[in-house]
Amino acid sequence: MADHFLPTRTPSRMPIKFGLGLLLVAAAIAGSPVSMPGFAQSVIPIRAASALDFELEDLDGNPMRLSQFRGHPVIVDFWATWCPPCRKQIPELKELYERYHKSKGLEIIGVACDTIQGDGVRDIGPFVRKFKINYPVLVASEPVVNSLGVEAIPTTLFIGPDGRLVQKVMGAGRPGELSETARDLMKGSGRKGPKDSEDDNSVSI
Repeated sequence: MADHFLPTRTPSRMPIKFGLGLLLVAAAIAGSPVSMPGFAQSVIPIRAASALDFELEDLDGNPMRLSQFRGHPVIVDFWATWCPPCRKQIPELKELYERYHKSKGLEIIGVACDTIQGDGVRDIGPFVRKFKINYPVLVASEPVVNSLGVEAIPTTLFIGPDGRLVQKVMGAGRPGELSETARDLMKGSGRKGPKDSEDDNSVSI
């Protein structure tokens, strides 16, 4: 598969560094993708020592903290409107939320990264309405993205009811993989071991 790097906003479109060392390499949002050395989808089991927390704003400017959802299994999906593999997994996330939010207490949070690279907030609302996203969508910030080690989108975090990170998935896999991992999360355990996919399924940042 090919990695497509986030476009910079610098006129020269040269690589720049940001925050804690995220390397951004130029690519065209609407043009042909730039092929870079790739990696397959990876599922990384995590044994976090402490609970995660962050605060971001929703599309109306209201703050939301991850810790608000303590006691619930949580999926946090980092994505962008211009990212094809991100769009690929949105229908499955919508279905998971519809099926398990009320019955199992599953929470799903989308974190839109257009504010880091892209056209900013203006594209997010129309995209959410067009794709009828039924779970909360927050606006990304560089400090939060950097602190969580998000290096490619989509990156999906699976967080236990105690707030600890269970798994970190980079890239969009085959249909059904998110659902399998979500069901394991709701049972209190994650899938074991890394798993690869041959899909062109991530955009590196």
